[in-house]
Amino acid sequence: MPRNKEFDREEVLNKAMMVFRDKGFEATSMQDLVATMGINRFSLYQTFQSKHELFVQALQAYYEKVAVPFYSRLRDSDQGIQAIETTLMELVLRIKSGRSSNGCLLCNTIAELGAKKDKRTTAILDKYLKRVERDFHAALLRAKALGEIPKDADTRERAKVLVGYSTGLLSLAKVLSKKEMRQSVKATIAALK
Repeated sequence: MPRNKEFDREEVLNKAMMVFRDKGFEATSMQDLVATMGINRFSLYQTFQSKHELFVQALQAYYEKVAVPFYSRLRDSDQGIQAIETTLMELVLRIKSGRSSNGCLLCNTIAELGAKKDKRTTAILDKYLKRVERDFHAALLRAKALGEIPKDADTRERAKVLVGYSTGLLSLAKVLSKKEMRQSVKATIAALK
């Protein structure tokens, strides 16, 4: 007779997200996952089938639970440039404060796996990058309407630049000082204007 699962699936998936964020896919061992998630190997395999399947599910959960709510502030704010600057500085502060000292699972995965990604991982990362671009674009359109950037500014291209910048910003914030990061964000905001 099969044993009933004695754990909360969402809770253990959240723990797996953090392990993968902190160590990366390749460096995370099954023992790391078992120890952090607080479940045995049998339960892990029975529930998630493999390390890769767990990783894909963790990546999707991170996208839905962390990335989408974080970047939605760009779309939902009534501010333009200020919403962009606040969002960029919040990325820096999450790393500098220790709340997310190892950055973002999605951005780390882009850096770690690059061209080695499978189709499902690629689809999640592509969805993430497009979502971030749309949210930056919404803030830039608002900035244009508020007269904060030139009327002839190409907001779509600027949104693409901000996606690249924000992705790199998470890596830079691990190395550079808070002051240097603030200067970088200020320079980027000035370039938008």
